[in-house]
Amino acid sequence: FSQMNAPSKNLMKNTISILALSILPSVGATVWQPAQNALASASWDIFTFESATVGDSGSHGSAQAETGSLITTSDLSSETIAAYDQPPGGFLGNPDTYYFHNGGAMWTATAGLEAGVSYVRVSYSLLGFDGGAAEAYANGPDIVDATLINSGTYATENSQVFFSDFAVTGSPSTVTTAFGDTPIGQSFRSIDAVQLEVFNTVPVPVPEPSSALLSGLASLALLRRRRA
Repeated sequence: FSQMNAPSKNLMKNTISILALSILPSVGATVWQPAQNALASASWDIFTFESATVGDSGSHGSAQAETGSLITTSDLSSETIAAYDQPPGGFLGNPDTYYFHNGGAMWTATAGLEAGVSYVRVSYSLLGFDGGAAEAYANGPDIVDATLINSGTYATENSQVFFSDFAVTGSPSTVTTAFGDTPIGQSFRSIDAVQLEVFNTVPVPVPEPSSALLSGLASLALLRRRRA
């Protein structure tokens, strides 16, 4: 490869990138299972900052989708904590997915509120690698001066959603949470979306998926493996 001329190298590099992206699972907007008693929510499904360099950080902007009128400001940012190969890593889709073939990042989501809240649910959606289910981030969501009261996961057609429920103190009017990879190891995960929900009562549990849904998701996973 090192002895190739520049045009041949570029052609080989582009071919490798196309092949790598072709084995990734299909992407699309995350279909959340929102809590019925949420006062407001903010979610991000499009990413705008991209860097493979360790220590680089930047904002992906305010939430692209909101419910309720309580949220006044919002922001999602990321910091690259372990370098990744680019390509194939980086934006994927519209770009509605941020793909890490290796390396990883930490994510910080913030929401400013018109009034204080008592509970927060942090959810993030991950795509697995090569048809397999994604594993939760090693550094789970954390909120300063808050207590984790529940956590879990549920499957969507395209992703695995991991959520954490917190009881916060002092009725804060700003909520900030951080989560992500560790600097050691390889991620092999794509982050597909992030969501914050706020409450004044304990978040309603995410409903258990029906057997029909589980069967359908299993069939989709099997079909994707056969196509790979």
